Amino acid sequence: MPLQNATTVAKHAGFTVALSRVWYWSLLVGAYGALTVLVGPREWIQRYDPGAVVDAVLAFILGLVLMFRINRAYERWWEARTLWGKLVNVSRNLAVKVKRLGKPDEAETAHLRSLISGFAYALKDHLRGRAVLRGVPGFERTEDDPKHVPAYLVDQLYLVLAEWRSSGRLSESDLFVVDREARELLEVLGGCERIKNTLMAQSFASLTRQALVFYLLYLPWSLSGEIGYFSVPLVVLISYFVIAAEGIAHYVERPFGQQEDHLDLAAICFSIETSVDEILTR
Repeated sequence: MPLQNATTVAKHAGFTVALSRVWYWSLLVGAYGALTVLVGPREWIQRYDPGAVVDAVLAFILGLVLMFRINRAYERWWEARTLWGKLVNVSRNLAVKVKRLGKPDEAETAHLRSLISGFAYALKDHLRGRAVLRGVPGFERTEDDPKHVPAYLVDQLYLVLAEWRSSGRLSESDLFVVDREARELLEVLGGCERIKNTLMAQSFASLTRQALVFYLLYLPWSLSGEIGYFSVPLVVLISYFVIAAEGIAHYVERPFGQQEDHLDLAAICFSIETSVDEILTR
């Protein structure tokens, strides 16, 4: 309970999940730094201090590793955001084209609305590992239970287009125009699955943490010989920023979760559903 209360207070103070527990680790490093001040005379520490050059080299190495880690994680987050932004545009374009070219009746309109907007909801759940067709709006009473729900919905969409083409409601050129948007759904699906299933190389993630731990173990000994007790709050502050950088990268490289640093997929799905409903029913 005290830990939960502290986490709640941290969130209200403006700390995200990635930052809420960083202070605990920073204070632990600060306690370790206090030991370096208390253990042995300061002259002994200064005698074996390797100097400012070594400090600068270690800080440069850690900064280089963290910069690469954060950049790669942010690239994954931004690519995921770009794909979902593309899904918004594709859904709207697809709704416009099937309405104007296919001229669906009321029942077909409801079905198309469930397929197009339902794809976004199915993709959201699929990326979070729990997609079920009955959980998609418009399919609550279905008897089908496909393993890959987003692909199933695209297949059903193409089934409608194929029926329209065979009945003469769509010409070859009309089908080509609609297909340009429909196939983009699978492109977005494949891109999101690649981001989810291909994380950063484990060796590099481990190297980043090793460099972080080594630097924080070395830092208090380097500072205590120079500024004594004032090194303790400085160690806490420095450790907060370097640990926070790794924590943020850990969350950001997994953009499909449900924390503050993850994409707000529910809001994007609602936006798609609202737009598609307005286009198909007006």
